Amino acid sequence: MQEFIISRRILYIQLGRKRELQMIVKNALEQIEVLVRNLKKENNTERLLCYSAVITILNRIEDITKEERIPNYVIYKKDLLENCEKICELEDNIGDVGQLIGKALVAIRNLKSYQCFNVDNHHI
Repeated sequence: MQEFIISRRILYIQLGRKRELQMIVKNALEQIEVLVRNLKKENNTERLLCYSAVITILNRIEDITKEERIPNYVIYKKDLLENCEKICELEDNIGDVGQLIGKALVAIRNLKSYQCFNVDNHHI
């Protein structure tokens, strides 16, 4: 019986940690979304600063979740960074800045989605 109680406590601790990590990831992705939306208004120097902030936040997310295998994370992160690099003129700009921002925002939505971090639900 005592093993059962200990197992339940461990489960509650693990669930609490998972919810805490989900909140951190959700808040981080929301801040990335704010940065990406602001890329349209900024000059190139400001865009580069925003881009470096996006990379820093993504690295922090990776540090927090390094023990878990997150499905599709690499794909969606790559989509986000490629579009940000084009906006910042680090890569050949193939398209309108507005369209590139739209594609970057889709990548962020994908990162939040059930197929990745699953932090898009409102109860977190």
